[in-house]
Amino acid sequence: MAVVSIDSDADFSVKVLRQPGIVIADFWAPWCEPCKMVHSEISQAAANFGDAVKVVRINVDTMRNVAEKYEIMAVPTLLFFKDGKPLKRIIGYASQAEISKFLASVVAENKAAGFDNKNIGMI
Repeated sequence: MAVVSIDSDADFSVKVLRQPGIVIADFWAPWCEPCKMVHSEISQAAANFGDAVKVVRINVDTMRNVAEKYEIMAVPTLLFFKDGKPLKRIIGYASQAEISKFLASVVAENKAAGFDNKNIGMI
């Protein structure tokens, strides 16, 4: 599972909005210490789901328009997308267990709907 940085509106559109499956958008800032802590929690949680989950990082200082569009008022904020649609957000620090619990429920819903999770989230 690779973490991808989003650097433009076009990147966001392709790697989040047009991406089938589950994407975690990690809104962060370089000056934010809790953001640095949550990066590893997200990576560990997503790694447990293999290719079923994709993670993107969005620096709110350089991608202000995307942050404003999704009303990101604090960092870190995790915005979970499924098939390009926002599902849930977590504001502030979230543990690996909290992130994993939510991801497990979304992946289970995909299986129930007949999706092949091994291909979800791949670019």
